[in-house]
Amino acid sequence: MNPRVRRQSRPDSGFTLIEVIVALVILAVGVLGLAGTTALVVKQVTLADVATERAAALETVIERVRAMDFDSVGDGADTVGSFTANWSSTDFGTSKLVTVVTLGPGLQTGTGNMPHLSNSVADTFVYRVIDP
Repeated sequence: MNPRVRRQSRPDSGFTLIEVIVALVILAVGVLGLAGTTALVVKQVTLADVATERAAALETVIERVRAMDFDSVGDGADTVGSFTANWSSTDFGTSKLVTVVTLGPGLQTGTGNMPHLSNSVADTFVYRVIDP
């Protein structure tokens, strides 16, 4: 019997400090990317909400104009939510052209063509009413 007992070498288990640091850096870059994406998503949802409110205000005004008798369609104004709507009509005999201008929050292009949310943005919609 040999007095020397030979120990089998085992590979070290676990991670080295360098591997842990590299993994943390990769994780941090991913989390920062998600944070930037979250800000973009919040902005897009806010803009979509404002666009939906504007469309609802415009729909309300158009429905009011449609409910009027043809001869009584004229100029007018109304406030729907946070939007002010003004409309004017031009008579063409058998039809009237109604121009609706909504004023309220919306997307506006600023300096450097960077869009931003503004409190006073005008939007124009033209609608034709035909004499039945």
